[in-house]
Amino acid sequence: MNSDCLQMLRRVTWTLIFAALPTGVTLAAANNCAGLEPLPAVLEVSEGMQTAIRSPVAITRLAVGDPKIVDVHLNGNDSYLLTGIAPGATSLMVWSACSSSPRQSMVFVQGKAAQSLLGSQLPPSESPLLPSQVQTDIRFVEVSRTKLKEASTSIFGKSGNFLFGSPGSVPGVTVTPGQVGNLAPNIPLNNGSFNIGIGGGNVLGVINALEGSGFAYTLARPSLVALSGQSASFLAGGEVPIPVPSSGSNNISIEYKEFGIRLTLTPTVIGSNRIALKVAPEVSELDYNNGVIISSTRVPALIVRRTDTSISLADGESFVISGLISTNNSSNVRKLPGLGNIPIIGAFFRNSTINREEKELLMVVTPHLVQPLAANAQLPSLPGEPLRNYDPNWFRMYFLEDGDFDRRSGLSQ
Repeated sequence: MNSDCLQMLRRVTWTLIFAALPTGVTLAAANNCAGLEPLPAVLEVSEGMQTAIRSPVAITRLAVGDPKIVDVHLNGNDSYLLTGIAPGATSLMVWSACSSSPRQSMVFVQGKAAQSLLGSQLPPSESPLLPSQVQTDIRFVEVSRTKLKEASTSIFGKSGNFLFGSPGSVPGVTVTPGQVGNLAPNIPLNNGSFNIGIGGGNVLGVINALEGSGFAYTLARPSLVALSGQSASFLAGGEVPIPVPSSGSNNISIEYKEFGIRLTLTPTVIGSNRIALKVAPEVSELDYNNGVIISSTRVPALIVRRTDTSISLADGESFVISGLISTNNSSNVRKLPGLGNIPIIGAFFRNSTINREEKELLMVVTPHLVQPLAANAQLPSLPGEPLRNYDPNWFRMYFLEDGDFDRRSGLSQ
């Protein structure tokens, strides 16, 4: 009997076996659907070796893409046995009473020669039969630069029935010719600029000039370790309470919104030195300037920088998964019509402001295949370890302590 006939006979046999499953088995499986999880993205078995896999619910059907690579055998009604036939890769699909759609996984079969060679050279912790573990490093870098230029002249004068005032120089009171309430004009100084005052008596003039620039740099470097095919998440931040009024009543409930540095990822080792990575880093911070008032409570807004993507890299390679260059320019000129247009002299009747803001944002991802430290191995020094028992005496604290703690702690050093 040739191989094609054997495969046809095997399929007919499986069909008869699953058709004979009692209805009670299907009902029992449906009761355990809450505990049903996706299959591992990758299953590994060596040539000539077997791996038993148990299911929390009853199995109704099994199928492999290429039976010449892997053979699958039902072991009871809630487990199955994988047997490596030949080196290669194929797909596995498992049906249950919980869903009409199968759960899927990739099965890799390693040859006997390769397994023998690797098994003789690698320690048990680096055995390829163990699930691979991936450490993913994310570097989030944001640079912000600002530039501000301002040049203006403020003039205030009054005499008899004459009054002249630049914007903002007259107090907010009723103004009549020859009288400005009982208050002095607002012109003498502008605390937000450099001032040069001219005049006295009934006429005052101040030249305001300002040029400023700023620089901000933000760096976040979260790292997370996860098994191949498994999802993991990381959050360093907090939760801000949000009051939520109830509809049709005066009751208020509280909901919490997370913020900070968040990392969610799912790594999958698809080769000896290849990693498929689904990664979603996010950095958020509170912004009270753009907040809202809810039930007499100021609720801050959130400034969020977020990326969600899938990539493929080798061990140790890096990828810029997102980037942004943003430039905002604004210019504003306020002047007295006519006089503000006169060359040279018109400068005394104008107010000019230029504001420029530039932002650059990068997110870089670097995955690494990692193994745990050996049993009883020396652990690396923890951050702040030299300061854990730091307790100087009075003499050292008074005469010798210089406040230089940077050299004593921190992985970032």
